[in-house]
Order: sequence, then structure tokens, then C-alpha cells
Amino acid sequence: KEMISDNKVTYHEVDFLLPAQRFNIQFSYVSQKGLPFIREFVLRLVHVASMSKAQIATYFGLTHRETEEAISDLVQRGELTLSSDGRLTLTDKSNGYFSEVGEIPHLSTIQDSGGTLSFDLATFSCFSNQTFQDHWRGGLTLKVDDNNISQSEKLVEKHFQYQFNQILDKGYLSHLQVQGGKEQPSIYTVNSVNKLRQIPLRLTTEFKMDNDGKAVEREDYEQLNSSECVHELMAVEIARLSRHNNTMSIFKAMVSINDDLTLKLFDSKTNQLNPLFIKDMQALEEYSDSGRTTFLGPVYSKNNWEKLQKALAPVLNQRNRDKTDYGGSPFVWVAPSDPYWSKSVRFISSLSDFLNRSATKDKRLYKPVLYVPVQDAADAWVAKQWKHELGQFHACAKGLVEGLLDGNVEILHLEDELSAVIYHISQPETLPVTMPLGFITTNKDAVKIIGALITEYVKSTSGFDKPHDCGFLSSIVEKH
Repeated sequence: KEMISDNKVTYHEVDFLLPAQRFNIQFSYVSQKGLPFIREFVLRLVHVASMSKAQIATYFGLTHRETEEAISDLVQRGELTLSSDGRLTLTDKSNGYFSEVGEIPHLSTIQDSGGTLSFDLATFSCFSNQTFQDHWRGGLTLKVDDNNISQSEKLVEKHFQYQFNQILDKGYLSHLQVQGGKEQPSIYTVNSVNKLRQIPLRLTTEFKMDNDGKAVEREDYEQLNSSECVHELMAVEIARLSRHNNTMSIFKAMVSINDDLTLKLFDSKTNQLNPLFIKDMQALEEYSDSGRTTFLGPVYSKNNWEKLQKALAPVLNQRNRDKTDYGGSPFVWVAPSDPYWSKSVRFISSLSDFLNRSATKDKRLYKPVLYVPVQDAADAWVAKQWKHELGQFHACAKGLVEGLLDGNVEILHLEDELSAVIYHISQPETLPVTMPLGFITTNKDAVKIIGALITEYVKSTSGFDKPHDCGFLSSIVEKH
């Protein structure tokens, strides 16, 4: 039983973006400093036992004048007193330099310093500035308490003081001077906190299920002081994006592309996915030459993208070798209407890969087109959002009126060669987020059916003269 309980499978990978801010913090700190030689050793000697001036002179081999100078200096500093019997003893002040008998005395000094540090606005955990990329693309932004944003400087002042030792331990203030003392510097006062800019802390989150297909509790984030309130913010976002159960629509889509194999992965009584069935099917696929590969999770996750590239390699190698230029051969990627699709830094790197592989330095191997869902050709607001979300890669993206297979299915299709179909399954009763499940096929008949379905949808119109293909995002944005 133990063995099985550990068998968790990841069914989705989503990046949540936790708002954070970078601050310039100026502060004063207390550090321990050693004393000059004679001063240190006279005090160490008197710390062991009170003595007369003559004893000190003898001990150090000093002349009468040197002894007088050294001792009057210490008396003026308030570090020695001369008692009526002519003996020297430590004062309260100099006693404070010693932590135990025979120890080296240390003097506390106050020094000024400063630095830039980043804090997230939910748990106020501290980060070095290297942790961040500055863009907010490829993720779902969590909504933090407005008060934390407006009062951030005040709150960070408090947290910086409170976490000062932790921040030192993490090595974020390595420029502070620590001289000889075993004692760590301690915070004395915060002089100013200035907010510089808002940045996202990217929390890559794996959604997992057990062998019965039931959701497993999410893990905590090591980089946060406490994950609890972040899990709560995620739960709010997940509830906001919650969809109706779309299992029946998904089964209908499977039928319309003649895909009876994926249907077999579901328990016929509960309509829920059985993860063990996937492992069985993948084992069968490995030993057959069906040209089909089943996978769970987003197509752009590291493992799944590698599976796609592996299936694609023979085709692209062949195209690379022959004389033809394939600039007219479309490779389309049709996005689903799903709130979690593309919300990962992995999506951005896979899209980049999709574009980069389309040509060698000598010729084109395919023409990449990404179709993203819009309501219609006048939907400039959504087109603008996509344009921002896709960043530099928006040039290959077109708007497509949503509704292909109810918007629940994502398809990558290289004409006559290969198709990947990913169903985005929503079963909110058992799984908090959408479950992508799909297959890659190089089977000619299967590729033909899927190709015909896409072509028909892209070329047709809705209502009078409104083509489903709304053209490039830039032109939708500019027209309106």
C-alpha cells in the first residue's frame, strides 16, 4: 500500500505570479570591533584580577611614562577606575566588552549601510534581486491585499528589522563588515525604505493526482516564510476561474475525430480518468508501431514537448535534406478557450521553439501559425491582451473565433505529417484545475481527419460573411 500512495502524477503545471516589490533600504547596524593592542591587553589583565600600576608595568615591560599614558587614556575613556588602595578595576562600561572570563573584549560600533532587497506582498519573505524576471507573462497573477500594496514601505521596515538575522544568513547583505567578532551584526535602526518597482515572484505549481485520479494536496513553497496565505490566494483565483464540468463535450469531440483510444482511459462508471490506464497505454504504444503517443499534462511541459519534438524530428530531418522550400506548408497551433492554457513560463519557451525550428539558415521547414481564441474580428480588447501576453512572438499569431470543438480542444497540426490533440478537461468536483490530456500521432489517416476538421473550421464563417479566421492580432488591434 505504501508504494502506491507515493505514485502521484502531475496533471497540470501552472505558474502563479505573486506581486512583489523591490526596495532601497538604508539602515544602521551594530557590529563588534576589536580594540587596539595595549588597550585590549590591559583590560584583559584587569578583567582577570584587579592590579596596581606597578604590576601592569612589570607585566608588559613598560616604562613608568608609558604605563601612565596607557592607564590615563583608559581612565579618561571610562574603562578603568583607580580605587583608593591604588588598584585598577574595570568599570561597568568595560565589563560589558567581555562575554566571559579570558575572552577577547569587543567594542560595539554603529555603522550605516544600505541595499536593495525584494519582498513579496503576501508573506513579506525577502529575496535577492536575482530571483526575478521582470515580465508578467505566462502566469496567473494572484490578488494580494490592497493594504499590503499601499502600506508596503511601512510593512517592509517592520519585516526587515524582524527578519534581519535570517536575511544575513541568506547572504543578501554580504557587504556588512563583520570584524573578528563571533557575534553577528544586529539591526540598530532603519533610516529609510523606498519602493523602487513592482515585480512578479513566479511560483511554479504542479497539480497532482493519486492513482485513483483524485487531487493531491499542493506542496508548500520553500522560498516563502509561510505558504498558507499563498495557498489561500490561489484558492481564490482557482474558484474565480472555475468552469462547469465539460466531460460530455470532451467525449463528443473524441467521437468527431475518431479517437476511441483516449475514451478508454476513463472509468465508464464515474467518467473519471484512471491514471493507471495511461501507464498501460503508454507501455503498449512503446512496443507497437501505431505512431501514437499518449500524454498527460500541458503539451508545453518539458517532458511532453520533448515527446512532440521526438515525433517531429524524422519529418523535419527529411524536409531539411530535400530540395523543396516548405515556407508554404502550415504548422498550426490552435489554442483552446481555457483559463489555464499558456499560464507557464514553459509555454513561452515552447512557443519560441515552435518558431525557431520553422527554418534553418538555408531554408524554411514549415510556416508556423498560432491561433488564439477571440469572439470575432472586432474583438480588439482580447486581441490586445493576447498581443501583450505573447510578447515578441505575437507576429505569428492570428485570432480565431472560439468554438472549435466547444473550445475545449487544443490542436497542433503539421499538414500531412503529424497532429497533436489535447483535451482540456474540466471536472471541478474532483480536480481544482483543468486537466490537459492528449496524444501525438503520425498515422496518416488520423492526421488527415484532424486536418480536415481544422481546415473546415478555419475557412468557414459564422453568420453573414464573418470568417472564423480573423487575421493577425496586430491587424485586429489596429482596425479598432
